[in-house]
Amino acid sequence: MTADTGILELGGADDAQRDMSRREFLNYAWLASLGAFTAQLAVITYQFAMPRLKPGDFGGPVNLGPIEALPQDVEAAPANYPRAKFWWVMTDEGAKAIYKVCTHLGCIYAWKPDQNKFICPCHGSQFQREGQFIQGPAPRSLDQMVIRAYDAGGALVAETNEAGDPVEIPPGSQVVVETGLRIKGAPK
Repeated sequence: MTADTGILELGGADDAQRDMSRREFLNYAWLASLGAFTAQLAVITYQFAMPRLKPGDFGGPVNLGPIEALPQDVEAAPANYPRAKFWWVMTDEGAKAIYKVCTHLGCIYAWKPDQNKFICPCHGSQFQREGQFIQGPAPRSLDQMVIRAYDAGGALVAETNEAGDPVEIPPGSQVVVETGLRIKGAPK
């Protein structure tokens, strides 16, 4: 109100400095918390979507080193690589990297040395040392992973073919198992 007229004036200089109402404060607080929640959700989603593969872990290439450091005996039990989820098997024709998951329902099977075969504990599927189906509910032989061999200069000298045949690795080669590349086993 002005002293002269007694009329209330709106929109004067006081409005620029007026206090925030309770409703405006709650609106701003709600928007700020919604913004913080959205930012946190975006960061979590980004971190979840990014692969975190460490060297030697399942899902990426696993460098096994020189072929001479790996088991070479074709009669020996398969070598277990639990972090990379495969068995290293030497055959008369070459090497295989057999995926450690049963083709029936995805259980982790085990090597039974007394029976000289792989046996799945869940439903009893059985497989030969080289991964071929013997008996049980599994629909096919065991899956394999791609093996690649490189010479000292880094050139590819041997690789598992699309059929999953054993790969013959030349002496002095560096062996890499591509755990992200699988070859399905033959149907039973």
